[in-house]
Amino acid sequence: MAFRLARVLRLRTRLREQAEDELRRVRAELERLRGEIEATHAARLATRATEEAAAAQGRLTGTTLGELRRHETAVAAREAALVAARAETSAAAAAARDALLVRRREERQLERLAEQAETRAAADEGRRIDTLLDELALRGRNERR
Repeated sequence: MAFRLARVLRLRTRLREQAEDELRRVRAELERLRGEIEATHAARLATRATEEAAAAQGRLTGTTLGELRRHETAVAAREAALVAARAETSAAAAAARDALLVRRREERQLERLAEQAETRAAADEGRRIDTLLDELALRGRNERR
């Protein structure tokens, strides 16, 4: 019984470790997306600043304006896609967190069961030793008579 419980506990520990690894991976992906979103936002603002500077200097032609707007639109589309990916990844992070909490709870429950099994086994062993000592004492008395 204890052997089976120990095997299940090792399995649950591995599952919890996998859940922790998955949560770390998802959090790293969230961080990467955050950095990429910031970079694309900065690129979009830089494009807008370039357009405004060219317009202020009177060097903005229709062709240049079209190119800058197309670039800004492409960067904005990329930023929107990254924001959507971040939302999906945030949902995945929440799911991974929930899975980790379940795994931790299961592992703690099995640890408590293992402790209880060890306590019972130790008590049983103590009773067996007490019984053996009592039998030896009775034999010793009977032999003296």
